[in-house]
Amino acid sequence: MNRQRALRVAGLVVAGGCIVLAVGVTSFCVALRAERRSNVLQVPDWTGKARADAAAEAASLGLGFEVGEERHDAAISSGLIVAQEPAPNTTVRRGRSIRVVVSLGGETLNVPAIAGQPARQADLEIRRQGLASGRETRVHDASADAGRVMDQFPAQGALATSGERVDRLVSEGARTPRWVMPDLRGRPLRVAQEWITLCGFRAGAVQRVRGDGAVPGTIVGQRPLPGWPVDKRDAVELSVAE
Repeated sequence: MNRQRALRVAGLVVAGGCIVLAVGVTSFCVALRAERRSNVLQVPDWTGKARADAAAEAASLGLGFEVGEERHDAAISSGLIVAQEPAPNTTVRRGRSIRVVVSLGGETLNVPAIAGQPARQADLEIRRQGLASGRETRVHDASADAGRVMDQFPAQGALATSGERVDRLVSEGARTPRWVMPDLRGRPLRVAQEWITLCGFRAGAVQRVRGDGAVPGTIVGQRPLPGWPVDKRDAVELSVAE
């Protein structure tokens, strides 16, 4: 009897020990899992943020912060973050170091001298220097050949950042004189042709048409029409009564 009782007590002790062990193992696994979860986080997105702000946030999260590179970037102000590694939202453990690239802003450049250059050549020079082609305004000016740069902004030698626009004032050459086309109808063809030659216009085609009562050999039609603006590049075409 005493032996059976002893065996029963021993069994209860063993069972209790197993329960305690199972509870301990479970608690340990839960605690380990919780600890692992607490040590894992997602990398914040610091692109476009100030370097100091990103470094402070990294410290608060238990992450390392390292500036791997500094480079010029005209699109992002100096001191702001251009890129990072690992990328934003990547899952990492606490203590992981995040490398960032910090912008130095646009590179400081000297604006080249383009006044006097052909407009196309000036545009290529602007871009070659790391600047951007800005507005091109064209005006008539007899003092400069057509297509030549007369002035620029910013001025030559001025400091500018990479990507900054350079505007140009380009000559269209001397303004072409223009006149008002007179009415040549009713005049003899010879007189009209002499007037065209005397005024320096180009003589265009002469077409013979039915006069419908007009004196033969006189002008019954013209192009440009009377009252139209003309210059010396225009050809004057005439219609003559048969």
